[in-house]
Amino acid sequence: MRIPVWLTLGVAALVIIFGAYRIYIATRPATDDESAKPRSRLYAMSKRTHLFVGVIYLALGAGLIATSFGWNPFGGSAETEAPAKPSAPK
Repeated sequence: MRIPVWLTLGVAALVIIFGAYRIYIATRPATDDESAKPRSRLYAMSKRTHLFVGVIYLALGAGLIATSFGWNPFGGSAETEAPAKPSAPK
């Protein structure tokens, strides 16, 4: 059973959007209100960490798109061949 291409492209789009949001969080300027509030959960990370994780998400999304169009990340090393039929004496 194969996974439909539209599903992998949809997941890839969500991954890329989330990665772009993480990069946006990393690059936006800090305001006085934000620095006064205690940060929690996702916003408790440093800006460098958001940038790094955002780039990783963009790479993962690009990999999903590439595999949707037929790219094999293992380059044929994971291919299996059908075993030869044993020749039994008659």
